[in-house]
Amino acid sequence: MKLSKLMLSAFVAAVALVSCNKEETTPLPDRLKTVEISLENMMLTKSTSESIADQTKVQVNKFKIFLTDDSKQTVYVGKNESGVEINPVFTAEQLEKSAVFHFVDPKCTRVIVVANYGDSDITLAELGKTLNIDGQQNEDNLLLYAEQPLKPADRVHNDKLGDITYEGPVYTAELTLVPRVARFEIDGFNVAFDSADPEFNEIKFTQVAFQNYYPGTTLNTGVESGDLVKHISDFTNQSIAFGWLNGTKEAKWYWDAVNAVCTPAAPVAQLDKALAYHMFANQTAPTLVLQLLADGQPAYLYSKKFVDSEGKEIAEFKEGHIYRMHAGSAVAGGDGDIPVDPGAIDPVDRCLEITVEVTPWTVVLVKPEF
Repeated sequence: MKLSKLMLSAFVAAVALVSCNKEETTPLPDRLKTVEISLENMMLTKSTSESIADQTKVQVNKFKIFLTDDSKQTVYVGKNESGVEINPVFTAEQLEKSAVFHFVDPKCTRVIVVANYGDSDITLAELGKTLNIDGQQNEDNLLLYAEQPLKPADRVHNDKLGDITYEGPVYTAELTLVPRVARFEIDGFNVAFDSADPEFNEIKFTQVAFQNYYPGTTLNTGVESGDLVKHISDFTNQSIAFGWLNGTKEAKWYWDAVNAVCTPAAPVAQLDKALAYHMFANQTAPTLVLQLLADGQPAYLYSKKFVDSEGKEIAEFKEGHIYRMHAGSAVAGGDGDIPVDPGAIDPVDRCLEITVEVTPWTVVLVKPEF
């Protein structure tokens, strides 16, 4: 499914776990804990533009809180003050509320939160499942994950059970709920024609595609799996490249047919709708592929690397970051055009270089250089 409206923003849930010490001389045998979770930072903000606006928060439909330990083999239940077990699944309607879990097993040392995991329940064991990149292309239903150990806080908490008050230290964990993907956005094309002697009279862009991405990743670790997907195995072989570009293709998330025309008189061409693609975040750069017609002659370009605004190659593509095509001096949240040097449209050298500005949970501007 295509993405065109997403920007990711940090979701921080403050988690406080409190162990209890009895005020009287006889200690509570199992020294149960109380868990306080602040959900006020989980409010939803939807983007209304085709491209992602800065600080737009990720869509959260529902989420589940796991109280566990460092082995992550056991789930500890929490109860309300009356001793009734609390459902650890929360929906969007509960996002502005807080939750308090009382009487939690003292062996609880870690908190895990998972969001948008589907209609059925999810267990601790299923947190090690493999995600398929095809299923992580819906901006309204990205699977999100957060995990943190508990840390002691410089305060105590009082909890009453009947006529007895128990006092114990507070433990906290700050959780940032993020997807396992990085996002790439394209709004259009900007061709740098020679003003005195234009290389071409018209350049028409017809296809956009991505390859060199991992098909899977593990939910709770973010470790990629499977062989890198390469639709075009050899860009130096025109028969292979054009064979795929001109062949019959399904309407998959990694490929789009476009119709954008740039001329010396009108060098900038905007797409009817911004394009966006998700890849699992890792240290392997995906490859952007463009097919075009230069004065009616078929040609293609492909990216060799992504660089930041200072020209430094990006070594790691991070979760929850947007990498937006950047044609020059645009502000964050704008631009999105791929700059094209007509001199790169050459049968010998078809490589392009993409410049990006990297900011966590904000739009990253991307500029390809040829």
